[in-house]
Amino acid sequence: MPHVTFRPRSRPFHRYASAEMSDPLPPVLFKALPLKYAERFVERGEMMWSTLTWFQNQEDPARGDVFEATRRNFPRDGQGVTRLERHGRPDHEQLHFDGHGTQWRPAQSRHIFIYSMTLDGELNLGDLATDAMVEVFDPSMLIQHVYSALHLHRSARPSTMIHRAVAYYDDVDELGPIHSLPHLLAASKPSTHAWQREYRLAFGTRADVFDFDHVEGSLMPADAVPVPKVLDSQRHRMRLRLGGLSDCCRIRRAAWAREPGRRA
Repeated sequence: MPHVTFRPRSRPFHRYASAEMSDPLPPVLFKALPLKYAERFVERGEMMWSTLTWFQNQEDPARGDVFEATRRNFPRDGQGVTRLERHGRPDHEQLHFDGHGTQWRPAQSRHIFIYSMTLDGELNLGDLATDAMVEVFDPSMLIQHVYSALHLHRSARPSTMIHRAVAYYDDVDELGPIHSLPHLLAASKPSTHAWQREYRLAFGTRADVFDFDHVEGSLMPADAVPVPKVLDSQRHRMRLRLGGLSDCCRIRRAAWAREPGRRA
């Protein structure tokens, strides 16, 4: 059976407030960066944000994932489907597809920008160029700086700003109501990435990116893997400049820099 994409036929309007979609802030956050970018982050408040679509098409397995912001469910006994309509007439035929399941994504992944951080101060992304760790010792102050920068940006919608710990899952896990909630999908990743302990900041360039049921679903074989696309970085990446962040951030050296015989 071919890959079939679908969206909810009737989408009831409901818009959650930013605070309703956000997790409590942890006492401290971290960001692993090459030293020169870590210095720009703290001294100038430079943050490079990317769309969910960008990460879905990144080939670097440590920084991207074809199933980024995707919730997948592939029952061991296959996927059951009830067909409600056929050729314009009501139809309630029960169908079953062995080896198939569903996946769900925010319908506007290309308009949702994220900034990935971590709860793990010793995180190693396996990149030799990553030789610094920024410690955000006052996450609430950082959020205030981000809000201020979003209000000054011509494309950003500050009212959509959220922050959440990423939830990790396995393909056989039950979906529950998450498939209707874009803000939860935007902070979902397969359990293979759980070691990253990611905490995510996100905002949209459209007011409806996190509206209830503003999602896109697919019925597909379990072994189907999307082919990465080449994207225009001008549309899928955004640099924000918050100004100096010494009131909430400082640079910590990575663990290897403290080893005997290595440069300080």
